[in-house]
Amino acid sequence: MEFPKEEIGKRIRYLRRFQSLTSEELAKLTGVSQSMISQIERGLVSPSLETLWKLSHSLKVPVFSFFETEETNPVIISRAGEAKTIRRIRPNVSYEVLSPPSGKQMSLFKMIVEPGEDLDTPFLFHGGEECGMMLSGCLRVEVEGGSHTICKGDSIYLDSSLPHRFINAGDENAVAVWTMTHSF
Repeated sequence: MEFPKEEIGKRIRYLRRFQSLTSEELAKLTGVSQSMISQIERGLVSPSLETLWKLSHSLKVPVFSFFETEETNPVIISRAGEAKTIRRIRPNVSYEVLSPPSGKQMSLFKMIVEPGEDLDTPFLFHGGEECGMMLSGCLRVEVEGGSHTICKGDSIYLDSSLPHRFINAGDENAVAVWTMTHSF
């Protein structure tokens, strides 16, 4: 399977133009050269994960929005067993998408974190807010220097603009229902 660089490039160009930014302005915001922005938008190169994070932060969209098409239906039902499962940055974390993938102000998903403590797990940050409720297992949620453990039945809210990460130091999968708002 090939990396969908042409589609990602089109999506980035659309988002940049929608926000009335020139490629030069986006380059300054991201710290990426204007030439690289142009090559990405034309689908000539595959951007690194770091570049995608910079672009998502500068365009104020979730990084995964570059990979998905917008859903325009006003009512969408996700049936049990039909949720799309995706893996993003960490191989031990999967997400079952329970809401429209993009174009909406919030996302709902089931997050499954497999056991394994990895202190090299990067901290993430993005615009918006998020909250979740544990269905099973426990998670250590580290938010800007603080550490919070949540277990089955517990819930948490956090400001997504603060650096945060999730670690499952237990011996069973940690499963939570999670929602995030997006600041477009």
